Amino acid sequence: MAKKTADKTIDKKKRDKKLSSVADSSFDAQLRDAIRAVDVANLMTSPLRRSIENILRVAGDALGSDEASVLVRDGNRGGLKFLVAIGEVADKLMKVRIPPGKGIAGFVFASGQPVAVADVAQEETFYAEVDRATGYSTQTILATPLRVEDETVGVLEFVNRLGNPPYQPFTPEEMDKAAHFADAIATLVDAHETAGLVETLFERSVKASDKAETKSSERKNSDLLKWLKGVRSAPEHRDLLLLAVQLRDIAGRGDAERALCRDVLEALDRFTGKKSASGAGYFGF
Repeated sequence: MAKKTADKTIDKKKRDKKLSSVADSSFDAQLRDAIRAVDVANLMTSPLRRSIENILRVAGDALGSDEASVLVRDGNRGGLKFLVAIGEVADKLMKVRIPPGKGIAGFVFASGQPVAVADVAQEETFYAEVDRATGYSTQTILATPLRVEDETVGVLEFVNRLGNPPYQPFTPEEMDKAAHFADAIATLVDAHETAGLVETLFERSVKASDKAETKSSERKNSDLLKWLKGVRSAPEHRDLLLLAVQLRDIAGRGDAERALCRDVLEALDRFTGKKSASGAGYFGF
């Protein structure tokens, strides 16, 4: 009787091991297919920030302004921060935060409407703390929203003109010109913020990861990581693929985590232009 029980136990372990092996193999194949489907290599061939800065410089030349910036949402705080800036105080701007509801950029972000201000001294919404923090003297501004579909993802802002004050205000024609540059920059900003969202999710998951993770799971992730490290891609793309492993792992932890991962994938869908035919998502959840 004891021998039969022992044999059944051994058989069960063998079946479980075989099923686990099949599951791991299926997981590997599914993940590879998912990563290929959400292929961002064409958007990651050069650093996104550098691409945004390059377009920003071209736009500044076209509008006769060498002081320009791109602002995005400051995490969950509700305010804005500078993602990229060019000009005399660009480095200082990167340390500045604009509180929720403050500033011309804040108005443009919230309303989705472009604004041109001839004299900021006469504009109540102007947030003077930025000038105080940087030592710069803003006189005239053109700000236009960065939109992806129906969502505002940031603000494109031009400050002052080339030369000496008093500066000529920005014209309606220049507002239209800025809007064309905004379309190109918005796509890059959306891609940058999407990659940042995945990275943030990864960092949080590392801190909250279960220390009692099984050896089989460790082995599975180790094999996947080896495969991912050999992927032919730019470093930025490879980093995102590595994050995809963690994303798939998080989705299996529970309903809340699964919902969070769905949000991330919806953002990825937006910026790759690809949709899942089944509606279940590329990562199979």
